[in-house]
Amino acid sequence: MMKTSGKVRALLPCLLFLCSAAHSGISKEGQLKLLSHYSNASLVEDSLKLATSSSGLAISTVINYGFWYGICKSPEVVSALAGRFDLSGTEQNELREVKSSFCNQLAAVITSTEVALAGHLSLWPLELPWWQPLRFVGTAYSVYDVYTNFDPDLIPITTAAYFTGEVVARTVAGATAVTGLRHQNKSAIQPLDYTCTEYNMMSLIAGMMVGTIVYEKMIAREFSSVKASFGYVISAALTDGISAISSLSRHRSDCIFRVGTVTAAEVLAGTGAIAGAWATAIVGAGTVALSSPSELSGIIAAFTLFLTAPPIGLWGVAGMNTGAIVGAGVMVLLKQQCLRLDSNHLLNNVALSLAPALALALINSISNYAVYGYSLEDSLSETTRKQWQKFHAPLDYLYTLFQ
Repeated sequence: MMKTSGKVRALLPCLLFLCSAAHSGISKEGQLKLLSHYSNASLVEDSLKLATSSSGLAISTVINYGFWYGICKSPEVVSALAGRFDLSGTEQNELREVKSSFCNQLAAVITSTEVALAGHLSLWPLELPWWQPLRFVGTAYSVYDVYTNFDPDLIPITTAAYFTGEVVARTVAGATAVTGLRHQNKSAIQPLDYTCTEYNMMSLIAGMMVGTIVYEKMIAREFSSVKASFGYVISAALTDGISAISSLSRHRSDCIFRVGTVTAAEVLAGTGAIAGAWATAIVGAGTVALSSPSELSGIIAAFTLFLTAPPIGLWGVAGMNTGAIVGAGVMVLLKQQCLRLDSNHLLNNVALSLAPALALALINSISNYAVYGYSLEDSLSETTRKQWQKFHAPLDYLYTLFQ
């Protein structure tokens, strides 16, 4: 990607936030009913329907790529940004030139993110988490990391890749954990207070990321390592403390470590959700450890994971590891994909964008089959339906983004 001026670089993330992606989860009652009555249904029930749903998804994905590309390339985008940020004529021309290659990369990664969210596996068996914003802390940290340590031009691409990897990590981790738990004695699984457990994990990860930023800034201003470490501890503790007393955590004071009045389906769903949250924590901690120039961050990341580890058994741990590995692989795949895109070959770009998007749809579909018994063709059709939702029900589409 070509180098640009500071003002133009700072505007590139604005193009990312013109785009959104959706996910609508299954209701609590629907989740528990499906988990309770799961049977070993066939992965493919109708070959003809599978071919039709696969073709429909491919067509929908290509159209959505063109949709996001068209928005990014629209002349109105430059005009709007020029008026909002008072760009000079030279800066406006520079922004137009950047868009040629940038829009291909942005459209590709947004298309993959949308497919991942549209077919994302929802395992949460209780109420919609009231601390949901904590899940996006890792995405926010990735923006800071790229802006500070890498090329700011890559902020939208890297941020979307991280977000997609985190979503896939939760999906795969939950599906793996539930699949394994189905084949063992449910009474041997200790039911946790899942809401509090997942909240505590995410809160600690948020504190770790805020603390790492403070530590790096203090080192950059030539504070000693001891003082910077002290700043880390204080800022991380404050972050966790503030989240504990905020209105989002109003239920936290009622948390107990174990609850005994849950069904086997709730145990399955809750354990899968915790495995997914733990996979998210590993992806976030790994991002901090790999991107930070200090050795302290790696030690802190490992220690934070130790603190957040819930007692969810062998299959929960297996799911966590599998999800984290697949999620990290997705991040690498999407970043490498963007490097291969060429602004002069649109059809080649479409083909390069279609492959990872369909791979993500397949991962989601297999996960939904493993947990709920959905056939492959049904899951692919549902993913396609959600992609089209933004055209005929945009408000519902935006609402489901945060579910």
